[in-house]
Amino acid sequence: MISLLKLTENDKRILIVVFLAIIIIFLFIGLIVSIIKRIMQRRGKAVDNYMYNIVRAKLVSKPREFRKIALRKNFIMFYKKIRIPFLILILFVIAISQYMIIKGTTDVSFLFSKKGFGSLFFSWDWQDVEKSRIFGITTFLPAEWPKLSNKPTFLSTYEAITSYVAVPLLIIGLILYLHHLVGFIARNNRARKLSKSVFQKNLENV
Repeated sequence: MISLLKLTENDKRILIVVFLAIIIIFLFIGLIVSIIKRIMQRRGKAVDNYMYNIVRAKLVSKPREFRKIALRKNFIMFYKKIRIPFLILILFVIAISQYMIIKGTTDVSFLFSKKGFGSLFFSWDWQDVEKSRIFGITTFLPAEWPKLSNKPTFLSTYEAITSYVAVPLLIIGLILYLHHLVGFIARNNRARKLSKSVFQKNLENV
């Protein structure tokens, strides 16, 4: 029984790699969550700016009215901000459409492959790699680092050039849109909280 619990040097290396990978994943998730929270806090403050004068002038007297006006202003701000991301995504659609029309195909799987945008990055052959074994059990982890199957190379083919233009447009457009979407949600949440606190009667300081 004791011999079964003994780890080989290879098993120890694999466990260390798995442990480090888990730590990195949790740190990455925590970083992303922290960034999103900061963005939401910063974007939510916009509600204070465009609702301050309205509240000071006593043009609203009920939480429901406050939320209604804040939501309308939020939609207007969101519409103005997403015009650039939508323009970028339209350019992406145009780039893909011209390729499909000229080539007479709807297959755009080349975009992220080695024939397209993927040619600019390193890639490894993970399919034929031997799987590692821990306690005699075969895992999904590779026993050794796979062979390099592609080095960053700039291709001059029509497919590659199309992907070099289209993929960055897609990525930038989606990132900007999601960024403004997070801001919209943040402002909406902020408006709901303010609609309760602004008109709340408090006797603590009386």
